[in-house]
Amino acid sequence: MLGVPIGINWGVIGVCVLLFWSLAFVSLPNVAPAHPSSAYWFAGVVGVLAFLVSLLVHELGHSWVAQRNDVRVVEITLWLFGGVAKLEGDADDPGAEWRIAAAGPLASAFVAAVSLGGAWWVDDRGGNQVLFGLLVWLGAINVVLAVSNLLPAFPLDGGRMLRAFLWRRRGHKAPATRIASMIGQVLAVALVVLGIVLWVRSSWWTGVWTVALGAFLFVAARVEWSASQARPELLDETVGLIARPLPTALGPTSTVAELERALCDDPRAPFVPLVDASGDVSAVLPRESIARIPPAQRAVVPVRSLAMPLVGLPRVRSGETVAQVVDRLGRGGHWWAVVVEDGTLSSVLVSEDVENVLDLATT
Repeated sequence: MLGVPIGINWGVIGVCVLLFWSLAFVSLPNVAPAHPSSAYWFAGVVGVLAFLVSLLVHELGHSWVAQRNDVRVVEITLWLFGGVAKLEGDADDPGAEWRIAAAGPLASAFVAAVSLGGAWWVDDRGGNQVLFGLLVWLGAINVVLAVSNLLPAFPLDGGRMLRAFLWRRRGHKAPATRIASMIGQVLAVALVVLGIVLWVRSSWWTGVWTVALGAFLFVAARVEWSASQARPELLDETVGLIARPLPTALGPTSTVAELERALCDDPRAPFVPLVDASGDVSAVLPRESIARIPPAQRAVVPVRSLAMPLVGLPRVRSGETVAQVVDRLGRGGHWWAVVVEDGTLSSVLVSEDVENVLDLATT
């Protein structure tokens, strides 16, 4: 779906069994008594499947917005505490980060609205009460999914939205990550305490799940906090490790439509190399230049009309360190540098990637 592979962790099976039991043997009999057991069991199976679809819709919300912001989605995995959309790196700016994070809770809120609206419609027309109870349960569980993910506890969606806000305010992602993950650890401890109180004084079932969720969040936030600590040794890393690979070069007779397809297949590439008649790379074709050509003409306009001479770009060697490149090219601004290996263009160094390393190394 959306070209993203989808997997299911084994822990989901246990959760599905528990949800089926609570729905078929507790919730539905209380909402719609005096129905055959088979009706509750069937509704329980449908409810569990609908819950899995709800998780998938939540993650597809993240994935769809991520792809629209040029962040590739590697896979979606449904597991014990919901779902995870694994992205190939973070967004390049806080605005994209915020939109990607907000898309999941918004998708869950949409499913909740549809489910609760359907429940109202069934009840208003005197429909089947088992179906009514099922739709109310599905709506409620999606409300919980949306609200819980909006907690400002990194790495939940709300925590990522908080990091995006701090990132924009402070100008650097690493310190924003440290603050958001620290808040995530504090809220995780609060959840554990709340879960213990619920376990002792109210519902042991709710308490156990709250403690488990708090423990998971604490570990995840702690990992993110540790990973965002200043690491000055990164300045000695070679730029070849952070350079982006380039798409296959296009020829002078290629069209802008072919360039568009090449960049669509590789959303992190800032340009595509252009070879001349002798087969040597002589220019590059920037992503931004495509917008100058109307869509209706892209299939006939040759790419050479968009070429940027290769000599206009700075060159770095793959063995140079980040510190050496920054000393030579400076910090800040937006730039590309072609990475040359044995006299051949091998990849491209993008200023945003260098800035991310500098953030991790010095802030």
